[in-house]
Amino acid sequence: MEKIRLALVDDELTSRNMIKKYLEKNKEYEVAADFQSGKAALEWLRKNSVDILLCDMQMPEMDGVELMRSVHIIDEFLPIIAISGFDDFNYVRGSLINGAANYLLKHELTQKNLLYVLDQVREKYRIVPEGKEIRYQRGYCIYDKEAFQEAKIREMAERELIRFHCHNVVPLAVSPDYKFPAGVSIAEYKQDISKAVVDMLNQILGTQYEYIIYVSKKQQLFLLVSFSGETSTLFMLNTITNLANRLQRQILRMLDITVTVICGNVNRDLKQALEETEILETLLGDKLYLGGNRVTSIVVARHLEYSEEEVPKSLWSQLRFELENRMKSSMDTLAEILDGMEKNRLVYGKMMQTCKELAGLLREYGFAGEEEIGHALKCMKEYEEYEQFRIEILGMYQKYFYQTLQGAARRYSPQVEQAIAYIDRNYMDDISLEKCAEITGVSYTYLSRAFKKETGMRFVEFLNHQRVNRAKSLLMRNDTAVKKVAELSGFRNYNYFFKVFKEIEGVTPSEFLAKK
Repeated sequence: MEKIRLALVDDELTSRNMIKKYLEKNKEYEVAADFQSGKAALEWLRKNSVDILLCDMQMPEMDGVELMRSVHIIDEFLPIIAISGFDDFNYVRGSLINGAANYLLKHELTQKNLLYVLDQVREKYRIVPEGKEIRYQRGYCIYDKEAFQEAKIREMAERELIRFHCHNVVPLAVSPDYKFPAGVSIAEYKQDISKAVVDMLNQILGTQYEYIIYVSKKQQLFLLVSFSGETSTLFMLNTITNLANRLQRQILRMLDITVTVICGNVNRDLKQALEETEILETLLGDKLYLGGNRVTSIVVARHLEYSEEEVPKSLWSQLRFELENRMKSSMDTLAEILDGMEKNRLVYGKMMQTCKELAGLLREYGFAGEEEIGHALKCMKEYEEYEQFRIEILGMYQKYFYQTLQGAARRYSPQVEQAIAYIDRNYMDDISLEKCAEITGVSYTYLSRAFKKETGMRFVEFLNHQRVNRAKSLLMRNDTAVKKVAELSGFRNYNYFFKVFKEIEGVTPSEFLAKK
């Protein structure tokens, strides 16, 4: 009986010898050739053929990823098993993205594991040693929306271009929860991840099921699984749920990302199933506020209600004022705007517009550079979860705000810097020079002189300026009574607040409110 021929590439002699030893008496597999380097293997493969290639990922001169790309130029359909010496997501992900059929970890390399992976690849690609040809499983992948239509699918099935029965069809929507590493091409990254997910689906479903995968322009995947001849609805739904859970675990393990999956119903005909995919696509959009990393069904999933509400102009005014004056309270105002967007569930377009305006404010007041803003907005356009928007905006703000604070702090001595930080945190409380001196570990007379010398203001003056700035910020909202503003700014006495405010601003709080 003719065996399935393997080629082995690994720069470690012990690894090559181990694999050859595991297979030397095997009746189904044989190592036809082994190589120490990728270049030598590539040269040999230009003139010879094998059924499966086993390839180490870390090699000098030409690493595994480069070799896989080159091999698939010679033989597009040659299955490659990636071998990694590290249980490292980057190596595993790199191999899968670049076309590996499966992978092995060296520290888990046993005869049993080796044969298990070889058998999986053999089954997946229907490798037949006698004919030396690779035949694909029943699955079929579509990238053109026009081809993902009832008439087109029926035509392909009738012409036996695909093996797919158009009844007892269960749809499945799969959306990877994309998080974009720094410096990557977003479009290419999404394509690479979706390709890897398609490969996993092919591996999981194998030859057991008839299925069609449609990959949308957004790199979301829609799966139609046909259970021809099956009569139990419960069995079909349980099978799909198990498939979804298995896929979720495998994507997390191999690609180090989560995934959102929504399972459909059992549809008696193809038309109903395709109509249901449209519903599933809509439900995937709810990931914006519900978040990802979920496996659910169309039965329990509910479509969220969205709003077109605007962020109140008073909040924009308050944020502008606080950013201009480098006030720490701007963080709270920014968070309030972001929380409001989530609470009101702004529609995607409105949310993106608000995020652009927020990013523009950060750029206007020097909290982020042009290039960084551009990259952030480009990423945000591709985000599918609101939390990612939030993290992006707050991350930019915090980075530049605290850099600004640190730069300002360098003008002051450690004692004065510590006292100012204490005022910023506790301006609403009863603060005294004596209390600050105790905290900073110096005498109150020393702190008093240092404060005047370094800030140009006496301690009480500085404290009052901070409190008045906070009051001005609150007055920008125009939704809080002036007496309440005084209290929230740390003034215990309204008359004193009135007096201090007019001394510093030259107008009363009411006049300031009227002018803003």
